[in-house]
Amino acid sequence: MRVLSASGSGLVLGDVFGLLALVLIGATAVLMLVRKRILKRFKNLDLMRRVHIATAGLGGLFLILHVSYFISYPLNLEILLGYVSASLALVVWLTGTAFLERFRDSLYFHGTLSLSAISLMVIHSAAAGLNVPFAIAEVVLGGTTIIAIYKTSQYIGKLRGTGGVRR
Repeated sequence: MRVLSASGSGLVLGDVFGLLALVLIGATAVLMLVRKRILKRFKNLDLMRRVHIATAGLGGLFLILHVSYFISYPLNLEILLGYVSASLALVVWLTGTAFLERFRDSLYFHGTLSLSAISLMVIHSAAAGLNVPFAIAEVVLGGTTIIAIYKTSQYIGKLRGTGGVRR
């Protein structure tokens, strides 16, 4: 099924599911980036967690719909990147669950892997030719690399200071 745009070109329904997944999953990342400001204003951590989990859950639902729509397509590099990012999203979900279960260091992995999964999704969209210019994908990949290296150096410094991973 195709969804027509104003220019007459169509997007496959699976593409729409993928874009919705990317927007919702990206929104959870932005939500976490501005969480301190939001918490200063609303002072409700439980509500913040519920919104984050609900938005991520909807993003995951659309990601599952996107993958199931394209599951029978022949395997190429773009689709392989999509499968890797979907698998990484599952790991992100598990690390988020581990954080809720009070594994303190899991938040580092959750944030870093979320950033990696989102960047892979953007690169997957660009490689598949879906309205994402390669220049944006390159900027996202570069930014992801820089942030991941920075966060990893912070985490290693934390490990050196405490003598190991804490539970």
